Amino acid sequence: MTNKIFKYLVPVYIVWFIAQIIFFFSFVFSQIGKETMDLSLMGLLLLSHFLVIISGIAFTIYMLVDCALRKLKKDSQKVMWVIIIYLFNVFGAIIYYYIHGKNPR
Repeated sequence: MTNKIFKYLVPVYIVWFIAQIIFFFSFVFSQIGKETMDLSLMGLLLLSHFLVIISGIAFTIYMLVDCALRKLKKDSQKVMWVIIIYLFNVFGAIIYYYIHGKNPR
C-alpha cells in the first residue's frame, strides 16, 4: 500500500517544493520598491510553506523508521543510511526511498 502512495507522493512533493521556492522569490521580488507589503497572498504562502515542511518531516521520519526496521546486508549500511537521512533530511530520505524503500522488506 505505501509503495503505491509514495510512487506518486515523492515526485509531487519535489514539484511542490520547487514551486514553493519559485513562488516565494517571485513574491519577494514583486514587493521590492513598494512602501508597504501586499499581504493578500502572504497568508496563503505561509500556509503552503507550513504544509511542505510538515509533509517533508513526516516523510523523513517514516524513512528513518523504515531504515531502522529493515534488514540490510551489513549493520554498517544501516548506520550509513541513518546518517545520510539525518544529515540531508528530505533529500536523504528521497534518495533512500528510491534505493531501498521501494523494495519490500
